[in-house]
Amino acid sequence: MKKARSIRRILLRSFLLLSAAFLGILTFSFTQFQYHNAKEAAAQEMMSACEAVAGNLKQTMEKMDTILLYSIASKDLKEDFAEYLSADTAFEKNRARQRLGSAMIALKGFDFSIRQLNLYDVSAGGYGVGNYSGDLTGPASELPWYEAVVGLAGKKYVHAPAADPALSRAAGVKEDRLYFSLCRMFYNDMHIPIGFIEVKQYYDEVFSQALVPVSEREAAVVVYDQDGRQIYPAGEAFSYLPHRSRTEVLNTLTGKKQVLSFSEDEKDGLTVVMAMDTSLFMAPVYRSLGWTLLLGFLLFGLSAVAAASLSRRLSDPVQQIYSFLSSPHEKFECIGEKETGIRELDKLTDSLNESILAQEAATRTMLTLKEQEVQAEMLALQSQMNPHFLYNSLSTIGEMADLGEIDQVSAMCQDITSILRYISSDREQRIRVEEEMEQVDRYLSCMKRRYQTDLTFSYRIEDEILDCLVPKLCVQLLVENAVKSVTTKRPPWEIVVEGGLRDEGEWAITVLDNGPGFDPEVDKKLRKNMDEILATGTLPSLKIEGMGILNIFIRLYLLDGILFVFDFGNRKEGGAFVTVGGHIRNED
Repeated sequence: MKKARSIRRILLRSFLLLSAAFLGILTFSFTQFQYHNAKEAAAQEMMSACEAVAGNLKQTMEKMDTILLYSIASKDLKEDFAEYLSADTAFEKNRARQRLGSAMIALKGFDFSIRQLNLYDVSAGGYGVGNYSGDLTGPASELPWYEAVVGLAGKKYVHAPAADPALSRAAGVKEDRLYFSLCRMFYNDMHIPIGFIEVKQYYDEVFSQALVPVSEREAAVVVYDQDGRQIYPAGEAFSYLPHRSRTEVLNTLTGKKQVLSFSEDEKDGLTVVMAMDTSLFMAPVYRSLGWTLLLGFLLFGLSAVAAASLSRRLSDPVQQIYSFLSSPHEKFECIGEKETGIRELDKLTDSLNESILAQEAATRTMLTLKEQEVQAEMLALQSQMNPHFLYNSLSTIGEMADLGEIDQVSAMCQDITSILRYISSDREQRIRVEEEMEQVDRYLSCMKRRYQTDLTFSYRIEDEILDCLVPKLCVQLLVENAVKSVTTKRPPWEIVVEGGLRDEGEWAITVLDNGPGFDPEVDKKLRKNMDEILATGTLPSLKIEGMGILNIFIRLYLLDGILFVFDFGNRKEGGAFVTVGGHIRNED
């Protein structure tokens, strides 16, 4: 057996659980939102830094390549270089050397970051200016970048890092200092290769300038050339390039997970990779979440205090009501009036007092109400078995028999038998609209045989309500009342039955006729009786004569309470209408 608990404890526990759930969901959702935003911002910041490095390298290479392109495009340089290569005497060689050097220095300009500009013949020899100015010896095929530059057929080739001991000695720097080189093959007007051109910068200067955006970050930067060779950093090899499609990898050297960011330049063929340990990458993300969690715990603490205060305020008046209900008191004794200051609880006290009084009244009227329900059903049955209907039907059968209309007599006898069986059956209170309409049709068919062409009838029933359950005989009685009404005036007489769905899931069926309509006094009396029934719940003493409409109203009230549709009145074009309806009920 479940242990009973006090309402204060239940309220406190419920408020705390609700607060915890709400704040938990809110904190979790906001934390997730902040987490993804902060992580995305960190990734974007890392990507921006990576792109900045790539942009700096691109700018450096464009500056170096501009010198190459200007040199290749210079007709004077090509002529001076050709004269230099073809000079036979020392005098001619020296003069050609001076002119070629001047032209190369002019192309190199005053950019002191460019340390060397070299021109090589396709076979051997050449000339350079910069840290070293003078003749270049040796075959071109021995140059480390020879085969790659020849294969590119005039396109730019990045060669780094590489040492140049002769150039370092000439410049008076350490021989192990590395250079960053850009090379191209150049051609004459007949597009015949005439040599190679190379521009050099210090390797460390190029990348120290390029790495300014990440100089304060604890991140590794790796640069690969167009052939996938690592050109920075020199020495230690990193295998990030195969993981282009991933954002996180395991560094096999350190054993730590790292977050990656790639920036590729298709034009220059360089790929810049930035790698940062996941712990360092996520550190600012976690810091940004700290205040969110702290705020969540603070709000939960405040909610706990508010929950305790609220549960105590709500439970005290309820416990007072519980004490009254638990203590012995006389039957139907009301709770003493005591204002709590809480509107809902005061209303609860008033409602309990009203309920006690209502129980007393209900006890007295329950049996009477049941008897009146049975009386209404019996009166409906007796009204349907009206002797006038049977007498008139038998008279009509006799007349048709005298005329020898045996088939009509047989059909009418079958209809009357079916109607009597239907109205005398008490196995259910509700019936399908389709079954109810079958009996209505049999009844009107009998009336049609009796009144011939004086009476016409039609149906306009929507298929959607054929399976709806309606109170038994409600339409039958309306049709019978309509027939009685129209036959009090001269023919022709017309009966129309229409039905369909209303708004909010309600069915409605209306019976219309072209009779004299409702007498104002009868209309007023019927509405007064119906209002009294709805207001007091007490049913009037009914009689067979003239009670068809009120009987139907009472049957709907007994079956559905006040949740039903009922309307009646006179039509503008003459005649009357009665509408019944209620919430849709279908057979299971």
